[in-house]
Amino acid sequence: MKSHNAAFLAGLMFVVHSARAQSVSHGTNKVPVAARDLMRGTILSSADIKWSDTTLTDGSTPIAAASVAPGWVARRVIRAGEILQEPGVAKPDLVNAGDAVDVIYSAPGVAIQVRGTAVGRGSKGDEVYVRLDNRRRLRGIIAGPNTVRVM
Repeated sequence: MKSHNAAFLAGLMFVVHSARAQSVSHGTNKVPVAARDLMRGTILSSADIKWSDTTLTDGSTPIAAASVAPGWVARRVIRAGEILQEPGVAKPDLVNAGDAVDVIYSAPGVAIQVRGTAVGRGSKGDEVYVRLDNRRRLRGIIAGPNTVRVM
């Protein structure tokens, strides 16, 4: 009976040890890091982005390898070796506050395009308010450079 208990305890210890091992991630992950110090407003080039392996040893979610690419903009000062991730870097703005924009509304069988002024800034897919000449404000989605599609 004692040998049965010893075998049970050995099996239990193996299960506990395996569960602990699975709760700690020992994987590597490629992340984009700054190859040099970047000033706020710097447009990233391929020479500014270096891919580095990082080993994660805690149970946290790994840092997602962002789709950082040349053309993105530094939103703040970034030091060499720092991970490039939002909001520190972001897609370039296609619309800035005060820009004249094409405001497009389309539905089956009808399409309307008027000029307006952007109230905010953003990149493709972001929401922004647009003021029309009659001072009316509409909310829309940035579809391209100086182009907003209203809902």
